[in-house]
Amino acid sequence: MAHADAPEKLKRPSRWHLPSWWANGVAALILLLTYCAPHVSPVTNWPLAVLAMTFTFQIAVHVFFVGWWAFFRPKRMLLSGVLLVAGYSHIRDHIQFFGHTNPTSEVVGKPAKLMSYNVRVFDLYNWTHNKETRNSMFELFKREDPDILCLQEYFYSPDPMFFRTKEPLVNDLGLKNAHERYTQHARYRSHFGIATFTKLPIIARGHIPFPSNPDNQCIWTDIKVDTDTVRVYNAHLASYHFGDEDYKFIKELDTDTHLDTLKSGGTKILKRLRHGFILRADETQRIADHIAQSPYPVVYCGDMNDVPMSYGYARLRTHLDDAFTKSGKGLGGTYIGNLPKLRIDHIMIGPELEAWDFHTLPEAYSDHHAITSLIARRK
Repeated sequence: MAHADAPEKLKRPSRWHLPSWWANGVAALILLLTYCAPHVSPVTNWPLAVLAMTFTFQIAVHVFFVGWWAFFRPKRMLLSGVLLVAGYSHIRDHIQFFGHTNPTSEVVGKPAKLMSYNVRVFDLYNWTHNKETRNSMFELFKREDPDILCLQEYFYSPDPMFFRTKEPLVNDLGLKNAHERYTQHARYRSHFGIATFTKLPIIARGHIPFPSNPDNQCIWTDIKVDTDTVRVYNAHLASYHFGDEDYKFIKELDTDTHLDTLKSGGTKILKRLRHGFILRADETQRIADHIAQSPYPVVYCGDMNDVPMSYGYARLRTHLDDAFTKSGKGLGGTYIGNLPKLRIDHIMIGPELEAWDFHTLPEAYSDHHAITSLIARRK
């Protein structure tokens, strides 16, 4: 019989912690692979690009594990903790806690306000409400009063059967100088494309062709800003072209989904994702190469259809800073559709420029939120 004064034997941790530790290990491996996504072309390994789209969710999972182990087994916090510290620069690309309404470095000259917005052809095909949506958008433009307005999925027709788009921007909002380029044309002189409007003088313009995907495009516009000239890139890069059936599959996905439906629907979506990743890898490289040759400070605006953890985003960040990371706040999600609210619209600036007062506007008139920022030349 044990002596009455013998010390009590320490209890072993509960066995139900073991599955949590294994799950933590699997999550750690997935996050390590995701950290490779910005450095590996989707042409070589496209599944990494899929992981990149889940990055914010993965960060939430590892924050949970840090808190979990802090309560039960503090030493095991190290696995997720070290990974979060190692990926701090990537986390900053996705999450900002403090916005800046003033420049963080000294600037010269008068600042210009930029606005980028995928307007989804001003809701043209929702015939019962498109005039209402169009009017709401123009009220938003009037309120924000940008000096440079970059529009993607822009629609214009001079035919009187359609609502006016170009004329109010030019005549009512003072955006008298325009650079438009259309990739699609339809009946009744309908034109679809991309456009940059500005109150400031335009001194040159051009575009970057995408041979593999001519329906998307990037235009560049040299604009006189105060005493400087700034080259503004306005881009709409390859989308995934999900159809109604794809969105229905995603929306209704649950544990009761039939295996054959899960396989066919999932395979179709993965093929669309892969195609989009590969197209954007080429498009962003073409833009990055063009930016490297610019004789002027550069601003990039547009719908990239890619998240900050992506290969394409990383290509542009080799030359540019992200206005969101410099002065934004929160998660900054810009996509409003059935997929998670991802930050796929961006304003970026060259090292000669300063950006501040970045905002993701709350209005949901399109399937994207508009974004704005002030820019000026650094002293």
